[in-house]
Amino acid sequence: MASRYLQVNGTHVTEAQSYLLLMLGSTLFVDKSRDRVRPVVNLFLDELEEIDQYSWASGTLAWLYRCLGQASRAGARGVAGCLTLLQCWIYEYFPGFRPSHFEPPVVGPDEAWASRWIGQPATGSVADPSVRLAFYRRALDSLTPADVFWTPFHQRPHLEVRRSLYTGVIRFADIGEFYDPARCLRQFGYRQMIPPPPSRPQRADRPEAPGGYVIRIPESFDAAWDALLSHMDQMFMFDYLCLDRMFDYLCLTTYVWIGCLTTYV
Repeated sequence: MASRYLQVNGTHVTEAQSYLLLMLGSTLFVDKSRDRVRPVVNLFLDELEEIDQYSWASGTLAWLYRCLGQASRAGARGVAGCLTLLQCWIYEYFPGFRPSHFEPPVVGPDEAWASRWIGQPATGSVADPSVRLAFYRRALDSLTPADVFWTPFHQRPHLEVRRSLYTGVIRFADIGEFYDPARCLRQFGYRQMIPPPPSRPQRADRPEAPGGYVIRIPESFDAAWDALLSHMDQMFMFDYLCLDRMFDYLCLTTYVWIGCLTTYV
């Protein structure tokens, strides 16, 4: 790869592939090597006329999901993935974590949405990491539904991007992660219902050391990618609320591991 992309008198195709490799490796599919690019990215650059047909958004999200899973292990010392996407997602959905006294400007049709937050310091930013961690933990513990902006991009975002309501597996190369919008329907303007049981991978090893993190998902799950439902609007109710039984469901499935809640959030 080095001899191919670093040649002095390369063709226009090689120069374009080199540029795309740099952009993809330093923005969408970032790892913790700082100045290296995963070789698998090269597989998607052989046919330049086809790269606009790939679902780069779902691939980026799959890679970020995998990196967040690895970062959740006790032995992890950092996090990789498209952290620009993660940080901007936090700013859009959780106004309390936005930069202080800052009103994001209107983004033009040819500008990246994330450019709204360029150069803005984070709320409560302090030098001491332990103080900063305590600040964000308190802020997270005190969140209520009113503190979340459920639909920052569109009141019915799935009408703009139909695949946002896709349920199944999203992939980046050999990495597959489950994507289930039913677990947070309020971000689509729907009433939150009790979601179906989560899908199970074929194999899942999640040791404390992130290096042994392995998840295998059968390829049969990929068939759902082209089987989008056309009647999704009729399946749920529009009102941004939660089903009354959601609190009982959360206590049984989630909070049993961290202590049962005493108030509804």
